[in-house]
Amino acid sequence: MDFTTGKITSSLFGWGSDQGIGGFGEEPGIKAQLTNLIRSVRTVMRVPLIAVNSVTIVLLLLFG
Repeated sequence: MDFTTGKITSSLFGWGSDQGIGGFGEEPGIKAQLTNLIRSVRTVMRVPLIAVNSVTIVLLLLFG
């Protein structure tokens, strides 16, 4: 846990990014690939998710 912000960090679970490991031309391990995929999906889907949540909230306020 990061005590300055009170958040649980990914390095606590061993999901920190180790992008400097490996030789030239070597594929990263499955753990690094999954971590990068999850990070990329979270980054790309952030704005559409905010939009969908906003529309849902407005519809719930209008139509109960």
